[in-house]
Amino acid sequence: MKLGTWLMALLQPAIGRILAVLGFSVVQITGLTLAINTIRDKVIQDVNALPADLLNVFLLSGGGVAFGIITGAITTKLLMWQITSSTRILGVNPG
Repeated sequence: MKLGTWLMALLQPAIGRILAVLGFSVVQITGLTLAINTIRDKVIQDVNALPADLLNVFLLSGGGVAFGIITGAITTKLLMWQITSSTRILGVNPG
């Protein structure tokens, strides 16, 4: 058996799994980005529909900053979950 054939037989399953996980990651990240952007736009639209006085109180009390922090935390948690599930599929993290 030639060395190249042996190496391809050895690496082919791993390459297939890596490419499958990368494809899964791209689809999942795109879907999560679309969902989070849709929710963010809907909340911003609803907040902007408030009367001017309530909108001013909301913004002065730090509602915009709080919304940014909450959105960032959700995005980070989903990204960490996605990375964990990717490594589990690859077999790096069997737990």
